Amino acid sequence: MPDSDKKPPKLDDLTASQIGKRLRAQFDEVLNEPVPDRFRDLLNRLESAESKPAKDRDHD
Repeated sequence: MPDSDKKPPKLDDLTASQIGKRLRAQFDEVLNEPVPDRFRDLLNRLESAESKPAKDRDHD
């Protein structure tokens, strides 16, 4: 049987739920970490650039 005809394996509900809980726990830790000032400044600059009208962006 060619690889394209194979169906991906399916997880049972309990396994999928446990994986989901563990992923959420891991990512919750990351979400609670402080954002470095350098990244915050960059995000602010990007937001400012996006909010400018297109004609103003071309002349920066």
